[in-house]
Amino acid sequence: MKRRIAAVLMAEGASLSRALAEDAAAAGARQDEYRAIIADTVAHGGGRLLPFEQEGTLVAEFQSAVQAVRAALDAQETLRVRNKQLSLAQRLDFKLGITIGEVTCNGAEAAADVAPEAMTAAARMVALATSGGVCISRTVREAVASKLKGQPQDLSVEGEPFEAEQQFAPYANTPGAGADATRGSTLLNLAKKPATLAAAAALLLVAVALSRVPFGGADAPKPAEDVRVTTVTPVAPPSETPSTPQPKSTLPLAGGGSLEFMPAHAPDPAAVLSAARMLPQAWKNCREGSADTAVVACKTLIDSGLAKGDELAEIQTLNGRALRDRHELDKALEALNASIALKPTPAAHSLRGTVHYEKGIWEQAISDYSEAIRLDAANGEAFNNRAWTYYRTGRPEKALSDADAAVRLLAKQSYVWDTRGHIHAALGNRDAAISDFRAALAIDPNSTDSRAGLAKLGVN
Repeated sequence: MKRRIAAVLMAEGASLSRALAEDAAAAGARQDEYRAIIADTVAHGGGRLLPFEQEGTLVAEFQSAVQAVRAALDAQETLRVRNKQLSLAQRLDFKLGITIGEVTCNGAEAAADVAPEAMTAAARMVALATSGGVCISRTVREAVASKLKGQPQDLSVEGEPFEAEQQFAPYANTPGAGADATRGSTLLNLAKKPATLAAAAALLLVAVALSRVPFGGADAPKPAEDVRVTTVTPVAPPSETPSTPQPKSTLPLAGGGSLEFMPAHAPDPAAVLSAARMLPQAWKNCREGSADTAVVACKTLIDSGLAKGDELAEIQTLNGRALRDRHELDKALEALNASIALKPTPAAHSLRGTVHYEKGIWEQAISDYSEAIRLDAANGEAFNNRAWTYYRTGRPEKALSDADAAVRLLAKQSYVWDTRGHIHAALGNRDAAISDFRAALAIDPNSTDSRAGLAKLGVN
């Protein structure tokens, strides 16, 4: 039987009854997900889970108190970010407690047993912790003191030393938490986020969905009025996979000052500090707002520095769409060029083709539509747009095959039938043109372009 001293971390679910009342199935699944996050953080932080029979509670051991504190803070920060996306009734919190105690086992890989005294102390830390907070014993505080800058606020009663059973110091996420319950304690305020997160989180707003903007009219006086444009396809949501740790976290103290430490396995900034998670309202406005609102919101996201890689590429595409809708075509091209440089997508190329079309740069518009089709052979809008560009530049014979593809892929959209109707009319295929215009009107009886096309053919 081997014995060793280890840092013992205990995590216990809080606010579960509230979430269960809201949606029991979802709450149960979320509790399992959050437990898995804590378990993963423990493993990445150098600890290991220990067998424990109580449902909803995790117990882990670490070789050092520093590892345990880092893992606890990392886990709570990750859960805090997840909770931020949910309503108050849906949120689940965990309370974490850390102490130092004796662990016994029969071998390095054998199941370990935590001494009853240590388990009791860890449970007391959990009881004193606030929801979403971390409470550590005095021995843990002393073990990590050399790794922290600054001193926590000392809440001990003057002239009254620690008693034997009070050798623990709560670090909670609400100033004053545990002060009444534990004389001779030390409090660290974790309510304020680490500085690297707080600066990002304080910025703004955003979320989802792009719309198709059909334009029409073979006889419209300006090219800008007769482009049949496209749906921008959103990129996949940011990855949840942790990778690069944060270089440093700063913890403000309740009594002023701060503590700094180097987290061993902080949440990946690409996963935790994404623009979509940290600025949800701006993300929503960038994607769903009016052109004026979207331009402001997209700029907020770009300027925040949170968006990287695929996410930044999508934001630049959305920004290009909003600028195009405001007829700021040169700025729209800049945004779309930036998007394509980050990640060439069918959506970005198709939209850039439309901007080139509206600027009268026909061949570049065709080139962009062609690239969108190469990247996505089922991109009906790009086929329709390229067909319309060929038609408008006097090449109806090249346009027809693209129009056929658009009708095949987007048969329920009136504008693709209208496009092919105009092309058939230009090629002298009168009966085919009439059939297409009537098909367009069957889908959209208010299509003035199709009515005008029939009128030109002498059909009511």
